[in-house]
Amino acid sequence: MEATALSKRVRERADKDELPIDHELRVRADQFDAATYSELKGPKQLVGYWARLRRAWCEYSGEPLL
Repeated sequence: MEATALSKRVRERADKDELPIDHELRVRADQFDAATYSELKGPKQLVGYWARLRRAWCEYSGEPLL
């Protein structure tokens, strides 16, 4: 599966920080990538997965949400 730019950045940080496989950042990145490349997900679902990943990333990294 291909990775989006956001999920790639999140995974790189998770690897650097040696976060476990079941850490929220990794789980959210997997969900977002799966939704991005799935024909079964609609735009609202895709935006929802993106928002959850972005929020988790911002809470973890300290980067501003907006």
